Amino acid sequence: MPRNKRQITFGHIIFNVLYTLAFPAIATFAFLYTALVWMFSIPSRIIAFFASKL
Repeated sequence: MPRNKRQITFGHIIFNVLYTLAFPAIATFAFLYTALVWMFSIPSRIIAFFASKL
C-alpha cells in the first residue's frame, strides 16, 4: 500500500522556520516586558523605601 507523502513546498519551509523562531521571539518579548516593568517600578520602590524611613 503506497504512502502518500506530503509535498514540501516553499510555503511549508517558511512556515516551519517562522514557527520555530516564534518561541524565542515570544520568550524575548516576555523577558523585555518584565524587565521594563521592573525598571519603571524602581523609582516608586525607592520613594517607598525612603518614605518608610520618615
